[in-house]
Amino acid sequence: MFNSAVLNLATGLIFCFLTVSLATGTIVEAIASFLTLRAKTLRVGIGQLLNDATYSGLAKQIYEHAVVSPRGSGDDASTPRKNDPAYIDRQLFGQAMLDILKISPAVAASAANPNAPLGKPTVEALKTAVDNALTDASTAKDKAPDAQLQKLLHGIIERSLGDPDKIKGELVAWFDNAMDRVSGWYKRWTQWISIIVALILAAGLNINAVEVAKTLWKQPNLVAELNLPKTLPAGSPQTGGAAPETPPPADLVIQLNKLPVGWPQGVLLDEKGDWISWGTLLLALLGWVITALSTLFGAPFWFDLLQTIIRVKGAGPSPVEKVDGKGAAA
Repeated sequence: MFNSAVLNLATGLIFCFLTVSLATGTIVEAIASFLTLRAKTLRVGIGQLLNDATYSGLAKQIYEHAVVSPRGSGDDASTPRKNDPAYIDRQLFGQAMLDILKISPAVAASAANPNAPLGKPTVEALKTAVDNALTDASTAKDKAPDAQLQKLLHGIIERSLGDPDKIKGELVAWFDNAMDRVSGWYKRWTQWISIIVALILAAGLNINAVEVAKTLWKQPNLVAELNLPKTLPAGSPQTGGAAPETPPPADLVIQLNKLPVGWPQGVLLDEKGDWISWGTLLLALLGWVITALSTLFGAPFWFDLLQTIIRVKGAGPSPVEKVDGKGAAA
């Protein structure tokens, strides 16, 4: 394709890894949706954030709030429900907390008093409102008010001098920090699932990275049969196995059979019909593992890398790519 064995080898391997990553991402997304992994992970994270793992206090009230669970009916949220949200908007979480902690009414009541300007009287009124809300939540759990949450909320109120907008901003920042860790949990779970799915795909379809590399090095013209365009459309697949923002050409992802993959001679037979040796089997296992591990980089990585390789001897980046900063490597 490029009159270069090295570039043809790189293109073939990258295309192979991209295809496996796309397939793996789609399967993992289907598994996550079927098992509602996002909603379950988020629920655990909210319970830990509010020190309410049993969902009998603040966490329960959050999930019963209409802005957090717009599809819910407002009924008991102490146990997981089919309509539990998979995502919670940061600003809506902050608004729900203000409502649950009775902070907004307290601010209004204090501000209505001409002898209590925004300042110390408002701070004390807000602390009292928060303490009452925490007491109500702890009564539902038959426990004392959560000291850690009380200290956190008192500190937020004091730093903001009772300004509700600043209070909401700090609640949002607190929520964001916790959700970063929840995202880390979810990513680790999906990475393990991705490895398992990719390994099953690699072994089941015999997508052996070592064998593909050997064959492409000996027969570089195989890459020309992929009919790859000189340039790929701008954009790349979204993280998590979703559909690409600007997808590759329709025939780009169905040409894997043009590479040396599959089981044309049977699962454990070589080209002559003899049983393969242990050494060959171990080498095949290594190739499957390499193929499976390639999915950890994600389809966007391989898509962008394939774009770069294809542009090496092309006409360079388009004006749009230059504006977006995607053409630096061309």
